[in-house]
Amino acid sequence: MRQVSKEALKQAAQTLLEDYFAGRPAEELLEAFLTYLKTHGLGDAEVQSLLSAAKGRQQTLIPVTLFANEELSALELITKYLKENRGLTFHAIALLLKRDDRTIWATYSRAGKKYSGVLAPAPSEFFVPAQYVADRSVAVLESIVAYLHDVRKLRLSEIARLLHRDQSTVWTVYKRALAKKGGAA
Repeated sequence: MRQVSKEALKQAAQTLLEDYFAGRPAEELLEAFLTYLKTHGLGDAEVQSLLSAAKGRQQTLIPVTLFANEELSALELITKYLKENRGLTFHAIALLLKRDDRTIWATYSRAGKKYSGVLAPAPSEFFVPAQYVADRSVAVLESIVAYLHDVRKLRLSEIARLLHRDQSTVWTVYKRALAKKGGAA
């Protein structure tokens, strides 16, 4: 059996998710990934072992296209999406976003009053891991902009287009995030 490093598996999963499967059903991604693993010499037992180990460390990803809805704040959009589209409980959302359960409930309730429809984000090329939104040292929108700029290496003009915000707003939000994190403004 050929050995495949954890890093190679991680890279393969990231590549499949970002380059081909963004916005597609999870079953499709899983099938492609299992095929990839088997073609690289891993048998069913090894694949099952890897899946079991990874299950506890799953990342919750938020599609950037979610922010096309301009009626709700970033936190309201995320809370509504995680509750209605992903089926998480208020408590699970609160733990994920490092917020109080009551804050999540109030945010969801406020979002429901502003926008009663179900969020239907378009297939997204970019996703923001919930762990970045959970960073309480910066505002939610600041964390999203900083992630897209610093980690995903997008230009601020591209981020503005993706988030349906004015370019000067995105620039200001990014500079605030830098200042709060101790970076040069």
